[in-house]
Amino acid sequence: MRSYHTDDQLVETNLLLRSDNEFITDYESFISQEPSTLRIQSIEKGEAIFLDRAGLNSLYDTSFYWNKFGRIISEQIFVNSKRRTEQLLFLTPKERYLLLLKDHPDYFQKYALKHIASYLGITPQSLSRIRNQISKH
Repeated sequence: MRSYHTDDQLVETNLLLRSDNEFITDYESFISQEPSTLRIQSIEKGEAIFLDRAGLNSLYDTSFYWNKFGRIISEQIFVNSKRRTEQLLFLTPKERYLLLLKDHPDYFQKYALKHIASYLGITPQSLSRIRNQISKH
């Protein structure tokens, strides 16, 4: 699955890419109850669980397990957001590419290179140059 934003010229920018059994949401929209500025797309066939805020709050009210689940998911969303922001601010495109290759090699089997480039915050041409540089070494 991926989450992405589409601008006025219909250019898509990927915010998140996810693998099997990973959580994806527009958490800001979920918390604020405002319309999402993101779209979520499944890249492969699979199963998804949809929870609306009222349903999740009901689970929180009746179950310690779901309360703990909500806290853990919130913590993961925060940590992942912070890491992603730091990577985009402090790492070079090449460093971001190498980190993605190390941490999520499966993404390169699941996603088109244009989606990976967008996720890395670079153009497909820049991604191609980085891949060529690395393959020469």
